[in-house]
Amino acid sequence: MVVYALLGFLRPAILFFLLPFYIKVFTEAEYGLFNLMVDFGMFTMIVITFRLNNAMLTFYYNYMDDRSEQRHYLRNIFTFSIVLAFFIIGIAYYLGPYIFDLVYKSEEVLFFPYGFTVVVYAALSEINQTYYTYLKNKKEIIRYSFVVGTQMLSVIVLQLILIAGFSMGVQGGLIGMLLANILTTGIILLLERDIITLNLRKDMIWPSLKFTLVLIPYLVIYWLMTRGGRVFLERMTDLSTVALYAVLITFCGLIIMAVEAVINGIRPFLFEQFALKENSDKRKLYLMGNMMVNLPLLAIPVIVLVGTNISLITSKENYLNIPEYTTYACFVVFLLVYARMFYQQLLYAKKSDNVTFLSLITVIVLVIGFYYFIPLYQVWGLLHATLIANVLLAILFYISGTKYQKVEYSHKNILVIPVVVFLLLFGIEFLVTSLGYSLSFFGIIQFFIVVPLIIFSNWNNILAYKDLFMTKQKHVAKS
Repeated sequence: MVVYALLGFLRPAILFFLLPFYIKVFTEAEYGLFNLMVDFGMFTMIVITFRLNNAMLTFYYNYMDDRSEQRHYLRNIFTFSIVLAFFIIGIAYYLGPYIFDLVYKSEEVLFFPYGFTVVVYAALSEINQTYYTYLKNKKEIIRYSFVVGTQMLSVIVLQLILIAGFSMGVQGGLIGMLLANILTTGIILLLERDIITLNLRKDMIWPSLKFTLVLIPYLVIYWLMTRGGRVFLERMTDLSTVALYAVLITFCGLIIMAVEAVINGIRPFLFEQFALKENSDKRKLYLMGNMMVNLPLLAIPVIVLVGTNISLITSKENYLNIPEYTTYACFVVFLLVYARMFYQQLLYAKKSDNVTFLSLITVIVLVIGFYYFIPLYQVWGLLHATLIANVLLAILFYISGTKYQKVEYSHKNILVIPVVVFLLLFGIEFLVTSLGYSLSFFGIIQFFIVVPLIIFSNWNNILAYKDLFMTKQKHVAKS
């Protein structure tokens, strides 16, 4: 589980670790453009294969007693994802320029070459994700680590070479991401020579497709909540403002990366417990709920420390306004952790229709918030709108998730501890600035107060994680 969680965190964290490099080599407008293209890529991943790889998360367990059928399922989903990807790429080639003209205001945001490069990258990424999920479900740690590790390392190396070495700018960054996924796909085809099949089975593909199609509205709302705001910001402001918000949300994105890493790491264990129903290990479910909330909480003081000391990373004036937004942005993004936690219950129960309906309600509120708040308050407005939507989505998913898959949570661990942490953060920030000290000083002070508080509050849970999960993994490895 630890390996899955770590790699699940490091893959999307590449953009965070490369942030000082991006800020140095890109102008504010170029960095804004690069982030818009990354966001476009994330959106494209939702539709280019209809997120068919998501079906692997749950339908894999329909064949728990038949390894041969599990293998057939992998081959069918992987192959059909390729078919869908080719079809959508063909449509995008002709319609992409017109869509870009409608969506983006800035003339620098072009479908050729930027958008089309991203479309192909997104297709390969989604196809490869099917295999990653299959390996995680099978708990093949070594092969999973090799394939994912190769993809991660190649992205870093290729981007550094193309951007810095060949001075290819934004397009170099995008091509680096594309080439890394081409390399990974080639490795998968070499490792699994029979992974492509011409004998597609409707009984495997059609139920999976129906399951993922109705999840798309939720995935769109999740994209809007975490990334889509930059599109609205670009239309109502400029690329420099987009760049400022992009740096801010890249920092805060560590929270989402952390919760996704935890969920990706524990999901096989979590769904196994769900499958046991009344025979499930209640203590393990209790602890996994705590992990999904409190491990991402550890990212908060780190983000605040870095965000309030951005002047140590860059001297570009546009980015020096980031400290004033950092604490509030962390709070806004952290609320999405609850929605992700309760979503797992609906995902396992295959209640994608509920997810769709609740997501549509939230997206309407979110878009209204964007149009109302952004023209008035720009970055602050974007954060206000997202806060309202995150709270609403968490409440709706909690009510619906508990109805279909009841899970016992500790209110102390999932509510009281985060509330205390954020009250303390806002309190320290108010006190420090009231006394005339800088936000940089606040970032340093809070780090040495909040980190020990979070660790101390979760110490018993940390020991329990080790007993319940580490011991089991050692046993599995030996057997």
